[in-house]
Amino acid sequence: MPARKPIEQKRVTARSATKDSAGRPIPHPDNVRSLPGCGSSLPDAPEQLGVEGRKRWEWLWRNAAWLSPATDVAILVRLCEAEDLRVGMRAALADMGFWVEGSMGQMRPNPLIDKLRLLDDQITRYEAACGLTPAARGALGVGEVKAEKSSPLDAILQQAATRRQA
Repeated sequence: MPARKPIEQKRVTARSATKDSAGRPIPHPDNVRSLPGCGSSLPDAPEQLGVEGRKRWEWLWRNAAWLSPATDVAILVRLCEAEDLRVGMRAALADMGFWVEGSMGQMRPNPLIDKLRLLDDQITRYEAACGLTPAARGALGVGEVKAEKSSPLDAILQQAATRRQA
């Protein structure tokens, strides 16, 4: 199944403000509201996270309101640990350089380059699983929320706000 096109991209190629390029309805921009973040009651960052991982942890909980501390902590820990690992790999690559000496004395690309690319791919998969890319938000239905109707997401957000206040 092809990836869903995010609403933001549909708007660029749309026939009008309320119809996509195929004539299907899309939410009118006036009927869309932003989702609130976690606010000031952030879950504590795990001890093993470094500086960049902690920054990412805080950003995730403040900006991705659909994430739940009850169910999403494990994947977010992995995502933040991967961010820390990425920073370390980039620093090591900067120290060692892009070219290293091979087993026969020849110059070859640093193997960290391939490892960094693989890690970036893994981070992208974590982000997609958490709804942090435009297409993933569209698939989860959290990229845009219609303000004129009550949705299951509204109920979840209201429950989360009530729990935070208690």
